[in-house]
Amino acid sequence: MDTKWTTRASRTVIRDRWINLRADDCLTASGHEVAPFYVLDYPDWVHVVAITAADELVLVRQYRHGAGDVFLELPAGTVDAGDGDPAEAARRELEEETGYRAAALQLVTSLYANPGNQTNRVHTYLALDVEPTGERKLDTAEEGMSVHLMSVGEVLAGLPGGLLKESLNVASLFMALSAAGRVVAS
Repeated sequence: MDTKWTTRASRTVIRDRWINLRADDCLTASGHEVAPFYVLDYPDWVHVVAITAADELVLVRQYRHGAGDVFLELPAGTVDAGDGDPAEAARRELEEETGYRAAALQLVTSLYANPGNQTNRVHTYLALDVEPTGERKLDTAEEGMSVHLMSVGEVLAGLPGGLLKESLNVASLFMALSAAGRVVAS
């Protein structure tokens, strides 16, 4: 069924620097009321699959309060209003979080994070032959973030055991490595 719902009313439940939660009163195509339906209205995000000339992935390790654990992840972040476009956000986040710079970025894909109740997309960029600049600018919430270089093979081998525990990171990694010819979809 390709018929969209009708939104009869929409109200903000909470809005601050981290979240915008709204409650929509909706009607399905067949006229059933779904109210309230909660929607998380987030800005778009970027993931950067950054690979050095030595075929090492540039990863970050940071605490994630929602899960209460430390995660190894791709450099990533929010597309800020001042970025202009997701590519600028990817370039900025890579350098701020890792101190690495990419001469060029390739957009691999843009996918919805969770279209069931979120508005944002995740834009995945591939950056080859990245080089360190040594300049990191971490946000307060990124306190303790560390940078880790791991071979592409080592990361791929560690995926089944949970080396990267966040599903969107794994999807972005596979899409970018496929675009780079490092993995082949069969």
